[in-house]
Amino acid sequence: MEQPPSPTTKLLDRILSAISSIRYGTVQIVIQDAKVIQIEKTEKIRLDKADQTPGGSLQ
Repeated sequence: MEQPPSPTTKLLDRILSAISSIRYGTVQIVIQDAKVIQIEKTEKIRLDKADQTPGGSLQ
């Protein structure tokens, strides 16, 4: 019989999922009282110069 994943395994899976779902950006892990209470993900989208029109505006 297979055992359910431990809370630590679930937490690590969520962190790895956040990391693998972005190409550029940050993943922050917020800890309180030695426990992870929040995972924040900020994704940045990089634009190539070819994606921009002269004058710096986007189309």
